[in-house]
Amino acid sequence: MRRSVIQAMMFVCAVALVGVANAALYTGNGNSGFGGPVGQGSLTLTDNGTTVSGTINKGPNNFNDTLVLYIDSVGGGFSDTSTFSDANDGLRRSISGFDGGANRSLLSFSGMTPDYAIAIGPNNAGFGGLWSLASGGNNSLNFISSVNLTPTGTATSPTYSFSFNLADIGSPTSFNLLGTYISDTGYRSDEAVAGNLTGTQGHNPFTQTALATYSVPEPASIGLLGIAAIGLIGRRRNR
Repeated sequence: MRRSVIQAMMFVCAVALVGVANAALYTGNGNSGFGGPVGQGSLTLTDNGTTVSGTINKGPNNFNDTLVLYIDSVGGGFSDTSTFSDANDGLRRSISGFDGGANRSLLSFSGMTPDYAIAIGPNNAGFGGLWSLASGGNNSLNFISSVNLTPTGTATSPTYSFSFNLADIGSPTSFNLLGTYISDTGYRSDEAVAGNLTGTQGHNPFTQTALATYSVPEPASIGLLGIAAIGLIGRRRNR
């Protein structure tokens, strides 16, 4: 009997500890210029204190293009994408909003000055990665790491998952973000998630009109809950 009570308490404490991990749901802006896979979908972010995990819940139609998540997590950053001209591959063109020639979709930020970008192209690139933002031409965006995108090679999966380390974006306690859905030639749609933007779809200027914020739980809170859980189990055993 005593053993079963202890096991039950350990299970409850484990659930409580898992529950400390932060979670946030961001709905798309409702637009469907590229068919609605992002604008009528959603993004969920969770973390365990060191790694942020994301799930893209696809809206209608195929995920054929690139979701770029701009992240403002440290000081400095960029007020717009005007100085990004990295067109070395499709994901870099999506981040830059530039086709490598004469066409650009300038994105001006409001309320945030991003330092990093995650580009997710499950079908067009078969890859997702994290870059630090930098001005310049080809290969000027600084590749940091893969974001472990899965699945790849398909545009029809109902969900796509990815993850990245908080240390790779400066170990912030919170960060701002904006997600824009754009082709790998820099042709921007009106679809957005975790924030919003306005502009005429195409190689045209866009302006951010809303941002989203993600807050990371304090590690001390997790530690204190763990200590409390151990104490409760110890008290039960002593009885």
